[in-house]
Amino acid sequence: MVENLRHLRALQAFDETATHSSLTKAADVLNVTHGAISRQIKLLELHLGVTLFHRRPNGVELTKAGERLYQSTRGAFSALQLGVMEVKRLHHRQSITVSLSTSLALKWLVPLLSSFQQEHPGIALLLDTNDAYADFDTSEVDVALRFGEPRWDGIYHEQIRQEELIVVAAPALVEETRIPMRAEDVAALPLLHDAFNVGWESWAAQVGLNVDQINSQSIKYVDSAVLLEAAIDAQGVALARHLLAERDLRLGRLVRLDESSVPLDRGLYFVCRPGDQERATVRIFKKWLMSI
Repeated sequence: MVENLRHLRALQAFDETATHSSLTKAADVLNVTHGAISRQIKLLELHLGVTLFHRRPNGVELTKAGERLYQSTRGAFSALQLGVMEVKRLHHRQSITVSLSTSLALKWLVPLLSSFQQEHPGIALLLDTNDAYADFDTSEVDVALRFGEPRWDGIYHEQIRQEELIVVAAPALVEETRIPMRAEDVAALPLLHDAFNVGWESWAAQVGLNVDQINSQSIKYVDSAVLLEAAIDAQGVALARHLLAERDLRLGRLVRLDESSVPLDRGLYFVCRPGDQERATVRIFKKWLMSI
């Protein structure tokens, strides 16, 4: 065991070279020179008495012996990386890394964070804004806030809010029009379309309009925050997620044009590793989310 551990650096150089099929890329990852990687691999080949790579004009290719060794090193170094991340994550128990979409951060969570900081000044929050699936096995994310259906097998999830779509517009767009507006008057205005939450047809059916009365030839927005900004800019009427529109409604940047709502089969969920919901900091954060 002691003899083998003497070649740990060489094994790491081999593993990165095999992963990238390139000595140069392995050198970049490990922040060493190309020559240092080459020397480490030669040292390992000499120690093992086998050739691990075929040198090619555009990189390197594993030999059969190299493929067998790579099967072991890839699993070993991946396990080491996960172990280091887990220790680091547990060591920083007074901080929480939260993964959420940019729209949810801008329109809902960030404006409310001052109250969390006042109530819990000892807990630091790191917001990781992206829409990608949070892989709890390979990332340092503690909590993910996701809008969707509860299809996260093997991880803890709890609904924070059921969502619905509501009709909103800037006060400047409707001016002195009496609110709530008639459905026909709403449909006559420019309608902004959410490419992700297609709901104007459902709204039309609910308020008794024909689908052909709905103008579908406008810009479609993938980002819910951008959709709301277009509505605030008086570019048209948005059928927006209630949760994301709440603050703009309170501040008077938007007004609700009627009393209708389109229920969604998706909601906002709190997601984390199984068992992490009992961590003190995570439990405090979840309780606060449920209360706002």
